[in-house]
Amino acid sequence: MKHFIAILLCAILSSGCSFVSPAKQKDLVARVDQSPSGKISKQEFVDWNIKRIFKLYDRGGKGYVTLQDWQALEGTSRDAQYKRLDANHDGKVTLAEAEANPKVRALLGNTFPDIDTNHDGFIDRKEAAAYQEKRQSLIP
Repeated sequence: MKHFIAILLCAILSSGCSFVSPAKQKDLVARVDQSPSGKISKQEFVDWNIKRIFKLYDRGGKGYVTLQDWQALEGTSRDAQYKRLDANHDGKVTLAEAEANPKVRALLGNTFPDIDTNHDGFIDRKEAAAYQEKRQSLIP
């Protein structure tokens, strides 16, 4: 299972770097701006992040990820990870399945403490912008 988490993290990081346009890099700032409070909690951050990553895999915007969608980004060597994500074994990973998976939630929440630099449990616009700038600097 440790290998699955490491592979998923690498996939998320690599897909986030190679498939997200520069305009989309500001999505976290936009998400914070859309929040009535001007801040987002860890749960809101994780939900947003899962939806963002899910869109990368959901080719054609069907509302689910097929094994073929998965393979288009991951190749065939990681089919076992896909099958573990498909909780009801119907050949489709839905957003609900991804959101309900505790390992996915934990993995996509790991960066929250790094973004929430004042450790108040929320990401504000300043923190989001600083994170986006830092992240952008890591992309060659």
